[in-house]
Order: sequence, then C-alpha cells, then structure tokens
Amino acid sequence: MNRISLVQNHLGGTKKAYVDSAYDFLSFDDLLTPAQIALRKSVREFAEREIAPRINEYIEKAAFPEFLIQPLREFGLLKKFLQKPYGEGLDAMSLAVTVVELARVDASVVTFFLVQLALVIHTIELFGSDEQKNRYLEKLSNLEIIGGWGLTEIKIGSDASSLQTTVTKVPGGYRLNGDKRWIGNGNRDIVVVWARDSETKKVGAYIVNMKSEGVTSTVIKNKLALRSVQNCEIRFNNVFIPEEEKLPKATDFNATNQILRHSRVFLPWTALGVCIGTYDNAIKYLSERKQFGVPLTSFQLVQEKLTRIMGSIQAMIMFNWRTTILYEQDKASIGQIALNKAWVTLKGREVVALGRELLGGNGIVLDNYVIKAMADMEVIYTYEGTYDVNALVAGRELTGIAAFKASSKQ
Repeated sequence: MNRISLVQNHLGGTKKAYVDSAYDFLSFDDLLTPAQIALRKSVREFAEREIAPRINEYIEKAAFPEFLIQPLREFGLLKKFLQKPYGEGLDAMSLAVTVVELARVDASVVTFFLVQLALVIHTIELFGSDEQKNRYLEKLSNLEIIGGWGLTEIKIGSDASSLQTTVTKVPGGYRLNGDKRWIGNGNRDIVVVWARDSETKKVGAYIVNMKSEGVTSTVIKNKLALRSVQNCEIRFNNVFIPEEEKLPKATDFNATNQILRHSRVFLPWTALGVCIGTYDNAIKYLSERKQFGVPLTSFQLVQEKLTRIMGSIQAMIMFNWRTTILYEQDKASIGQIALNKAWVTLKGREVVALGRELLGGNGIVLDNYVIKAMADMEVIYTYEGTYDVNALVAGRELTGIAAFKASSKQ
C-alpha cells in the first residue's frame, strides 16, 4: 500500500472496522520466508478447525484431549521438525510460528506438543544411539508413543542439579529409585528420566517404560492452569531399566542444560501466542458489545488498555524473533535466552490481566478465553525455570557473578 492510501485510511477512508489480530499490526510476516508464512497459516487453520471448537470441554473437566491425536497425526506436525532423515528438519523460526498459532488457541495443547517434541524427541535426537532413534523417533512423531520428560522432583525444583533420583548398575541394566513431579504426559507410554548414577555420581538420561514393574504415576489433581495437560507425580521403586534404554551421549548434568536451552527458546513464543489470543478475543468482544448505546471500544480507558496490550505484544514479537535468529545462528547465549523468557512472560502476565479486566464480569467465563489465558500464563511464567531463576541466569551473564544461592558469609 502506498503512503497516500495509508494516509487516507488513517483519516477515515477505506479502513477496516478494527484491527482484529495483534499478530498483523506491524506486519511480522514480512520478516518470514514464504514457506514459514504458509506453515503459520496452515497451523492457524488447523488450530481453529480442530482445536478451538472442542478444547474447552476438556479444559473444564481437566482431561487430555484424546480427540486431537488423530488430526495431529494426519497433519504430520511433529514430523515437520524432526531432523533428517527422521523428519523434514524445518528450522527454529518455523517451529516458533507454529507454537504461536497453537498457543493462540490453547496453551495446554502447545504444552503437550512441546513436551513431546522439544523435550522428549529432542533429547533422543541429541543424546540417543542410532538404534534408539530408529526405535523411538518415528513412533513419537506420529504419536504412536507419547512421552514425558522427568527432571523436577518432589523435593527438588529450581535446584535441579541436586536431583536425588538414582540408578544403580546391575546385570543387564540399571535399577531406578526415586521420584519425579510435574511431569507432563507422565501417565502415558515412556518418560525420559534424569537420574544420578549411585557409583559415579554423574547424571544421565534413561528411557523408562511406564508399564514397568515398580512405576507408580498419579495425575496431579485440582490444578487450575493448563488443565488438560496431565502433569504427574511419579515414583520409581527398584524399577529395572534395560541397558539399551540408557542414552549414551547424555554423560553429565550439562546435557539437561542443552535440552532446556533449546526448549526455552520456544516458551516466549508460547507466551506470545497466549497474548495474541487475548487481544484477538478481547477486541472482538469489545467491538461487538455495547454499553450506554455505543461499543465498548468507544471508551478512552478501553482504548488505552488495548494500546498497552498491542504495544507489549509487538515488543514481544521483536524480542522473540531476534533471540530465535541468534539461536538459529548458534550465537544465542543461555543468558540471552533466559532474559527473553523472563521478560516476555513478565509482560505476558500484564497483558492477560488487562485482557481479563477489559471483559468485566464476562471475563471470568471460560468461553471468552481471557480467564484461561490468565491462569495459563502463570504456569508459562513459572515452568522450565521460574521468572526469578531466569532473571538470575541473565544477571549472572550481565555481572559475571552467580547469585543463585545465599552468600555463606551471611
């Protein structure tokens, strides 16, 4: 569009009634390739067609949306991001825009997707043997097998390097003892468990069949966010793990950092998608609902809140985009990734709170999206490194001083 046409639009010419999606305001697609744009649009169509009409039923009853397995399998979404020869090997930016479009409709679904892909599949891709890749990757990508990723424990959260779950070498394999908590998909087929070797004290990764004797998995109840994600508390009592289920290239705790460095790149995109969903649902509601004889969008306070939401979203887009470009170039530091996650989720809390506020009493109804967004953002703000921990990771890079633990001099 030329400058004259833009001015005519701004002065009241042939303009749209309202900006119906926060994604488009600064033409983010101009920074993407045609293939990335086409993928993003196809994921949006998929999410609106397959997820949106039914997901609230499963949110309401805190149940996993089994109905999505077959459509996801037919769409082949996971396989697009597996590295060749097991998948198409699409780039990080393609995954980023996929995450945005899934999260725009529902954060629980994108969380399930990222656990399966960025944690379970990526761990096996990075640290597994060829035999393990051949055995698991195709079945994981087409959802014949659904997996969880077990690092957090009942007594060990942010201080993950102190994990207490152990393996002991025995003939033919290992014996696993300990527990894990908050494990998404932890009641399904397999879990990649991080455990400390009782002899060497080194942390390694082991693929655990959830049907093994001695495994007890319990879905955590009364959870008010990401309700359809089946987070579990898992206990391992002398569970036998065959030798061939140890990931040979995961040789110490630093392996977990490599996986989390990867997965944390996409969490700010999850937060962004939820924020875009908040704006897109709010602007439609506010434009259609009238009070005092005029649309709610006619009021100054409403417009001020909408501009704050839009401004925050555009800043998130650019922060996420730049960090992901650096990641693709293998230039992104752990501190940059941590700052991205911390700042975007912090602003995300503000955005979803404004969205809920704008809808008034109707803002607490699930069908209007914003209360779900507000609850889910609390989890996104917290998981895979709380805001505080990610801020300290960034702070360590800024200052050269690690401040995770209280000084021994105090």
